[in-house]
Amino acid sequence: MGSKIKRYHVEKHSVEYGDLVENTIQIAIPVHLLADEVSVSIDSTGVMHQCGDFKVTSEMVKHLKEAYLSAYALDPSATDATVKVELYNVTDAEVITYLEYAGEGGFKESSDIASTLKTLAGKQLRVRINVTTASATTDATQVFRAAVLRLVLGIS
Repeated sequence: MGSKIKRYHVEKHSVEYGDLVENTIQIAIPVHLLADEVSVSIDSTGVMHQCGDFKVTSEMVKHLKEAYLSAYALDPSATDATVKVELYNVTDAEVITYLEYAGEGGFKESSDIASTLKTLAGKQLRVRINVTTASATTDATQVFRAAVLRLVLGIS
């Protein structure tokens, strides 16, 4: 037979927002800005691909604690080009942050950009793949498989 608890009773009590230490509960939300892998030409300069448009809302940044842009690319077919994966503010026509691929592939992540994002409520953002130094190799390409904005929210 099982034991019985005779002396102690757990009362009904809801946990209130103020009962928790700040940042006790955090949620990381990945915002996928590149929906599918894309192969871009790197033998000329300029913006070769852009996608993932979204509007920053005040609710989106209300509990924002951290934010990072990350990207993954395969090794390019030629190593003499420089390509930037940029988080771009369409409304004000300016780059917020970027990840640079100089003749290489791999996973990269930005520093924390939460403080900047908090100032951009109402602005339209997107990701851009921008070739800043062209390859001398004709028909050189690089494949990008992911561009993600990771938002970390503290709800306590």
